[in-house]
Amino acid sequence: MNPYDHAHALARAIQQSEWYRNLKEARERLNADPDARRMADDVRRRAMELQIKKLGGQGVTAEEEEQFRKLREVAFLHPAVRAYLEAESRFSVFMEDIQRILAEAVKPVLDWPSAETAP
Repeated sequence: MNPYDHAHALARAIQQSEWYRNLKEARERLNADPDARRMADDVRRRAMELQIKKLGGQGVTAEEEEQFRKLREVAFLHPAVRAYLEAESRFSVFMEDIQRILAEAVKPVLDWPSAETAP
């Protein structure tokens, strides 16, 4: 079987996985409630903003961290928001595991720095 066939088979397996199904169901429940969707979007946007600041070498203040913690805490009180963000997190870990497996397979022929040697 050629690698493209395997990639398509992997894509189908991902779509049939528990992680994908849980995320899809949680997303449908979230999208059914505009307020919940807004809350989830706010949490995700703020998390991304803080991550970009950190990666850009800018410091994130304790106040910013506390504001984010409070935003997340309030959002997690809503069952649909909590279910979606938790499902999204589990799915992200699942996808990172798959990417890590694929990267390890090609590592012997590429000169990619390891996480230990990266700046």
